[in-house]
Amino acid sequence: MVKKIVIASAAALALLMIGAPARAHHSANAEFDTQKEFTITGTLTKLENVNPHSWWYVDVKGPDGKITSWKLESLSPAGLIRQGLKVKTELHIGDTYSYRISPAWKDIDPAAKLGFMRSITVAGKEYVVVEL
Repeated sequence: MVKKIVIASAAALALLMIGAPARAHHSANAEFDTQKEFTITGTLTKLENVNPHSWWYVDVKGPDGKITSWKLESLSPAGLIRQGLKVKTELHIGDTYSYRISPAWKDIDPAAKLGFMRSITVAGKEYVVVEL
Protein backbone atom coordinates (compact mmCIF):
# COMPACT_ATOMS: atom_id res chain seq x y z
CA MET A 1 0.00 0.00 0.00
CA VAL A 2 2.81 2.43 0.90
CA LYS A 3 4.52 1.65 -2.40
CA LYS A 4 1.36 2.64 -4.34
CA ILE A 5 1.10 5.94 -2.43
CA VAL A 6 4.76 6.75 -3.12
CA ILE A 7 4.34 5.98 -6.84
CA ALA A 8 1.13 8.02 -7.08
CA SER A 9 2.78 10.93 -5.26
CA ALA A 10 5.80 10.83 -7.56
CA ALA A 11 3.55 10.78 -10.63
CA ALA A 12 1.54 13.76 -9.35
CA LEU A 13 4.73 15.69 -8.60
CA ALA A 14 6.07 14.94 -12.09
CA LEU A 15 2.88 16.31 -13.66
CA LEU A 16 3.14 19.47 -11.58
CA MET A 17 6.77 19.97 -12.59
CA ILE A 18 5.95 19.57 -16.29
CA GLY A 19 3.28 22.28 -16.06
CA ALA A 20 5.52 24.77 -14.21
CA PRO A 21 7.18 26.28 -17.32
CA ALA A 22 3.80 26.92 -18.95
CA ARG A 23 2.55 28.74 -15.86
CA ALA A 24 5.74 30.81 -15.68
CA HIS A 25 5.45 32.10 -19.26
CA HIS A 26 4.52 35.77 -19.29
CA SER A 27 1.87 37.54 -21.25
CA ALA A 28 2.93 40.23 -23.72
CA ASN A 29 0.64 42.60 -21.80
CA ALA A 30 2.76 42.21 -18.69
CA GLU A 31 5.85 43.73 -20.29
CA PHE A 32 4.53 45.68 -23.28
CA ASP A 33 1.82 48.31 -23.78
CA THR A 34 -0.16 46.35 -26.35
CA GLN A 35 -2.74 49.14 -26.62
CA LYS A 36 -0.08 51.28 -28.32
CA GLU A 37 1.55 50.50 -31.60
CA PHE A 38 3.68 52.47 -34.02
CA THR A 39 6.13 51.87 -36.82
CA ILE A 40 9.88 52.34 -36.67
CA THR A 41 12.23 52.07 -39.64
CA GLY A 42 15.82 51.22 -38.99
CA THR A 43 18.91 49.17 -39.69
CA LEU A 44 19.00 45.60 -38.44
CA THR A 45 22.27 45.40 -36.50
CA LYS A 46 21.95 42.00 -34.84
CA LEU A 47 19.50 39.10 -34.76
CA GLU A 48 19.35 36.40 -32.10
CA ASN A 49 17.05 33.85 -33.72
CA VAL A 50 16.73 31.62 -30.64
CA ASN A 51 14.07 29.88 -28.55
CA PRO A 52 11.81 30.70 -26.84
CA HIS A 53 11.83 34.23 -28.34
CA SER A 54 13.99 35.83 -31.00
CA TRP A 55 15.60 39.21 -30.33
CA TRP A 56 16.07 41.83 -33.04
CA TYR A 57 18.44 44.78 -32.60
CA VAL A 58 17.58 47.83 -34.69
CA ASP A 59 19.17 51.28 -34.95
CA VAL A 60 16.69 54.02 -35.85
CA LYS A 61 17.95 57.39 -37.09
CA GLY A 62 15.81 60.30 -35.89
CA PRO A 63 15.12 63.54 -37.80
CA ASP A 64 17.93 65.18 -35.82
CA GLY A 65 20.39 62.47 -36.93
CA LYS A 66 20.54 60.91 -33.46
CA ILE A 67 20.52 57.09 -33.41
CA THR A 68 18.12 55.31 -31.06
CA SER A 69 18.77 51.62 -30.49
CA TRP A 70 15.81 49.26 -30.11
CA LYS A 71 15.73 45.70 -28.81
CA LEU A 72 12.64 43.95 -30.19
CA GLU A 73 11.23 40.72 -28.84
CA SER A 74 9.58 38.43 -31.36
CA LEU A 75 8.45 34.87 -31.93
CA SER A 76 10.62 31.78 -31.85
CA PRO A 77 12.36 30.73 -35.07
CA ALA A 78 9.62 28.15 -35.76
CA GLY A 79 6.93 30.76 -35.09
CA LEU A 80 8.50 33.15 -37.60
CA ILE A 81 8.66 30.40 -40.22
CA ARG A 82 4.97 29.59 -39.61
CA GLN A 83 4.20 33.25 -40.37
CA GLY A 84 6.02 32.90 -43.69
CA LEU A 85 9.21 34.82 -42.81
CA LYS A 86 12.36 33.07 -43.98
CA VAL A 87 14.84 34.76 -41.67
CA LYS A 88 17.95 33.07 -43.04
CA THR A 89 17.29 33.99 -46.67
CA GLU A 90 15.14 37.15 -46.63
CA LEU A 91 16.90 39.23 -43.96
CA HIS A 92 20.39 40.69 -43.92
CA ILE A 93 22.27 42.44 -41.13
CA GLY A 94 22.87 46.04 -42.20
CA ASP A 95 19.68 46.32 -44.28
CA THR A 96 16.80 48.64 -43.39
CA TYR A 97 13.34 47.34 -42.53
CA SER A 98 10.13 48.73 -41.04
CA TYR A 99 8.76 47.24 -37.85
CA ARG A 100 5.30 47.69 -36.34
CA ILE A 101 5.85 47.44 -32.60
CA SER A 102 4.34 47.87 -29.17
CA PRO A 103 6.65 49.63 -26.70
CA ALA A 104 7.66 48.24 -23.31
CA TRP A 105 6.01 49.64 -20.22
CA LYS A 106 9.53 50.36 -18.95
CA ASP A 107 12.91 50.31 -20.70
CA ILE A 108 15.25 48.21 -18.57
CA ASP A 109 18.45 48.87 -20.52
CA PRO A 110 19.37 52.57 -20.64
CA ALA A 111 21.26 51.98 -23.90
CA ALA A 112 18.24 50.66 -25.83
CA LYS A 113 14.48 50.95 -25.97
CA LEU A 114 12.49 47.75 -25.67
CA GLY A 115 9.58 46.76 -27.91
CA PHE A 116 7.50 43.80 -29.07
CA MET A 117 7.55 43.23 -32.82
CA ARG A 118 4.05 42.87 -34.26
CA SER A 119 5.09 42.89 -37.93
CA ILE A 120 8.05 43.49 -40.19
CA THR A 121 8.05 44.81 -43.74
CA VAL A 122 10.63 43.22 -46.03
CA ALA A 123 10.92 44.32 -49.68
CA GLY A 124 7.47 45.89 -49.55
CA LYS A 125 5.78 42.82 -48.03
CA GLU A 126 4.43 43.01 -44.48
CA TYR A 127 4.80 39.84 -42.41
CA VAL A 128 2.41 39.98 -39.49
CA VAL A 129 4.24 38.26 -36.68
CA VAL A 130 1.47 38.50 -34.08
CA GLU A 131 -1.69 40.46 -33.45
CA LEU A 132 -2.18 41.28 -29.80
